[in-house]
Amino acid sequence: MIRLSTATDVLAAIPAMLGFVPVQSIVAILFGESESDGTTVTRVILAARYDADTEVSSIAYQLSGIAARENATGAILTAVVAGPGASTALDNMAMVGDGLEAHGARVVMSLHTAEITTGAQWINLETLERGAVTDPSTSEVTAHVVAEGRSVETTRAALAARYGIAAEADPRAAAESAAEQGEDFPRTTITELAAVVQGRETPSADLAARVGLLAAINPALRDALLSLAHYGAADAHAAMLLVANQVRGVARVQTLTITGMFAYLDGRGAEAGIAFDAARDAAETAPETHTGLLDMLEIAIQDSIRPDAIARLVTIGVEVAEKLGVEFN
Repeated sequence: MIRLSTATDVLAAIPAMLGFVPVQSIVAILFGESESDGTTVTRVILAARYDADTEVSSIAYQLSGIAARENATGAILTAVVAGPGASTALDNMAMVGDGLEAHGARVVMSLHTAEITTGAQWINLETLERGAVTDPSTSEVTAHVVAEGRSVETTRAALAARYGIAAEADPRAAAESAAEQGEDFPRTTITELAAVVQGRETPSADLAARVGLLAAINPALRDALLSLAHYGAADAHAAMLLVANQVRGVARVQTLTITGMFAYLDGRGAEAGIAFDAARDAAETAPETHTGLLDMLEIAIQDSIRPDAIARLVTIGVEVAEKLGVEFN
C-alpha cells in the first residue's frame, strides 16, 4: 500500500500522481475512508493541479462539490510557487482550504515549496515544520507508476508535446480502402487496430489514416472505436495517440477525444485534460465536428467523475462494434 503520511512523501509523490512536475501551481489531493474486510482503508479520490493565479472561487467551488459528492474526509494542499506571486497563491490556497473544511474535508497539510526538485526547501504552513524535498524519482508512487509502464515528464509542456502533430497519414488511400471494402470497412479497420493494441505494436500510417476516417464518418462509428479499451486502457491509449497525431481535421478531434478518454480510464486525469484541450484546439479549425462526446468528457473530468462510471462507454463501444461484425476475445 502506498502511504502519504509525511510532507516529504507528498511532495515526492506529486509528479508521479500528476504525470509531470508542476510549477506555479496549486495541487489538491482529496482522500476518503472506506471499510474493506473490517479494516478502514484510505483512498485517494483526486489529485488535481491548478494554475496558481486561477480565480480561486472557481477552484474552491469545484473541489468542494467533489469533496461533498465523494464523501472526502481529508485534503492535502500544496503551493508550488516561486517569486512575487507566492503570497497571492498562498492566500488563494487558504481560501480553498476553508471551502473544503466547510464541506467536511479537513485539511491535514498545507505545504509550500518554490519547486519540486531534490533539495528544495518546503514548509508545512499548519505546523511550521520545514524540510527538504527528496528525489521524486525514488518515491514509492513513482516506482508504482513506472512499473505500470508510464513515465513522468519534467514539465506539463513536455507531456502536452506528446499530443503534437506528426507527419500526416495519406487520407486518400484510406478513402480508397473505404470505397473498395464498403460495409466491411469498419469491421476490418477496427479488427486490425485491435490486433495492434493487443500486440502493443505501432499502427502503420495506412492504418492510422483508415482509423481517422472511420472516426470522422459519424459518431456511431467513432463510438465503436471506444471498444479498444476492452483490451486495456493503457495499451488502447498508446495506439490511439499515435493515430491521432497523424490525422487532421474532424479525424484528429475525434481520435484525440478517444485518446483522452482512454487516459482517463487509465487513471491519468491530467493527461486526459491535455488530450481534451488538444481536441478542442483542433475543433476550432474543423467547426463541422460533432463534439458531443468531447463535451461530456470535459464535464466528467472537471467534476472528477470516477473512471468506472465512464467505463460504461466502453461497453457501449463493444456493443456497437459487435453489430459491425467485430469479434472480441
